[in-house]
Amino acid sequence: MITVRHSELIRLPLTEVYGFLGCYEYDLLWRSNLFALKQDSPGLARSGMKLHQIVRLFDQEMTIVAEVTAAAHNRRTAHESVNSPVELWEQRLFERLNKETRVTYEMSLELKGWQRLMAPLLIHQLQRQFRNDLIRVKQLLEETPNPLIELPKRLV
Repeated sequence: MITVRHSELIRLPLTEVYGFLGCYEYDLLWRSNLFALKQDSPGLARSGMKLHQIVRLFDQEMTIVAEVTAAAHNRRTAHESVNSPVELWEQRLFERLNKETRVTYEMSLELKGWQRLMAPLLIHQLQRQFRNDLIRVKQLLEETPNPLIELPKRLV
């Protein structure tokens, strides 16, 4: 199993950052390996919520079905794959630091068979991707006036 983790400090209040990153549908605006995502119910993450994602992993497109396993408002969301081609677990941690928010994005991935040979390369690729994705979401949130109103309009 490999684990990748990255944190960024976002210059916005915790409630605004969680309001955006706690709704997985908005991931389409900032996750570079994500092509489609559908939640089985709208809004912020809730335990038991199902996510249907089309992602690029191992240089191939795959569908991953995941279930939200933790949703602690303004603190944490987590989900894990269910009946998918890869076993993965992901969490987002939110921490208030004065008027800013530290976001930590972490993923563990179980590699099987030939995929294990790719581990060193995959770790490096995912670390770079996580860093770039969190920098992208930081810029989106910090540079958009009223991000919880304006950014969801980009999905329509």
